[in-house]
Amino acid sequence: MSAIHAPAPSNSDSTLCVEHVRQSRLPTVDLANVQFSSVFSDHMLYAEFRDGEWHAPVLRPYGALELSPSISALQYGISVFEGLKAHRSATGDVLLFRPWENASRIRRSLARLAMPDIPESMFLEGLRALVRLDREWVPPAGAGALYIRPCCFSTDESVRVKPAERCAFVIFTFPFAAYYSAPVDVLVTDRYVRAFPGGTGETKPAGNYAAALLADKEARDAGFGTVMWLDGLERSYVEECGVMNVFFVIDGRVVTPALTGTILPGVTRDSVIALLRDMGIEVEERRISIDEIIDSARRGRLAECFGTGTAATVSHIRRIRYREAAIELAPVEERAIGPAVRERLVSIMTGAAQDPFGWVERI
Repeated sequence: MSAIHAPAPSNSDSTLCVEHVRQSRLPTVDLANVQFSSVFSDHMLYAEFRDGEWHAPVLRPYGALELSPSISALQYGISVFEGLKAHRSATGDVLLFRPWENASRIRRSLARLAMPDIPESMFLEGLRALVRLDREWVPPAGAGALYIRPCCFSTDESVRVKPAERCAFVIFTFPFAAYYSAPVDVLVTDRYVRAFPGGTGETKPAGNYAAALLADKEARDAGFGTVMWLDGLERSYVEECGVMNVFFVIDGRVVTPALTGTILPGVTRDSVIALLRDMGIEVEERRISIDEIIDSARRGRLAECFGTGTAATVSHIRRIRYREAAIELAPVEERAIGPAVRERLVSIMTGAAQDPFGWVERI
């Protein structure tokens, strides 16, 4: 098992309680073909922060929460979340991928929204216990993954604008077969912006995603799979692609936007960069303009484009449209770098290949 960072000190009692284990609904689900976020696993973890401390997390059946309409999560978006996956290996083991990185990132998100910190030990121990309990929901080897969604939100019954004093922390899971089943067409927007310097672009508040929906809808209405985002100041530099970090292969080198405070530091992004460098491929983390992308394509220097994310893993981009310019990229079977790094990443995630980085944890 990989080494885990030392847990943050906490005075709260994080002993995990099991409220009730219900009969599984699993026999009615085709795990090899289930759509993303269409059916949820049997249980969830629930914990409350009140009176200045976290109270013991509970494993309970997945279901509705009783909440007041005045809670500040609904009024002001005081809510953050994470996303990670569990895979099943060919030997039947259930594998987590770098969960301590998600524990660290949710704590940064909480700090950015002035919310109570979640001890790393509570996050990781609760997550592991939930996956153990619902391990039968992890799809068979090679047939998908179990998506894990931790979230924390304010439950203050108040419409005063103030930092949260009461919060709920929930983790639930669901199986899925694939997020993007085919290469993606993307539309570059210079009308809408995902993040600004000094904002929340490098963390995961729920509001980041709500504000992106209109641009995404307009892209889909125009026949594209998602939107590519430019920077907020000059509307010139590529930042992300939909809910993914983005990579370009130019002259045999891989270029990805640098983390400047407006881009989410994706766990998959970081993993792909490490793998590419380990494969002997040069990776540049720098600003890259949409004009440079178009010029590289016209000169035949742009060979590939792909996005990375928890659900998407490594997803190939087929077509990029910006104003009157349209870029058609080579078919996936003619690409070298994106498919190779995806195969290696998935092999490590699923236990099919050695894990020299210490990323995988067996449950």
